[in-house]
Amino acid sequence: MDETKTILAIDDNPDILYTLEQICTFRGWRILTALSWAAAKPQLTAEPIDVILVDYHMPGADGVDAVRGIRRVLPDVPIIVLTCEERGSVMQRFLDAGANDYALKPIKALDLISRIQVHLQYHARSRYYTNHEKGISASTMQTILDFLEAQAGFLDAEEIAEQTGVKKKTLYRYLSNLQQHGRLQVQQAYGDTGRPRTLYRLKR
Repeated sequence: MDETKTILAIDDNPDILYTLEQICTFRGWRILTALSWAAAKPQLTAEPIDVILVDYHMPGADGVDAVRGIRRVLPDVPIIVLTCEERGSVMQRFLDAGANDYALKPIKALDLISRIQVHLQYHARSRYYTNHEKGISASTMQTILDFLEAQAGFLDAEEIAEQTGVKKKTLYRYLSNLQQHGRLQVQQAYGDTGRPRTLYRLKR
């Protein structure tokens, strides 16, 4: 539930932090703030954090250094960079350091809310499959889900395996898992000869 999500915002500009507080409060998220990377460090381990917002230009350690430091402590929490820089080289530095996304300043509330929401959903899904499902890889599951979400019709396991690159024997384990969680629609297709094919489609 969104109201339980915690966002950590790191920015040396108090006005920006105030804006971020207003946006997150409006959306029902809880927000923690820090005026520098040094001030943010203790908060990384004090309580669970769901998304981190990081400014690029800060005194002392800049945003790239902050992202690297965060990744050493929290390898999986989504990081969204806030910057006025539009150069691809800057964005690549952040991605190489471990950031997941970026939002341009001046901050647009709807754009930032949308980005945070996407990463909250993806992170929650990844943590669920990583922590609760034995033998289920979050990245493989995401590959299968992304493919199925883009399909309008039913497909059999052979078609899914061919398109995703997941071996059919492995794929059946993931399809079975999705069925158990009520995520799939399943039907049988009967041809003129041979055994019926089992077809799958993600529930909408």
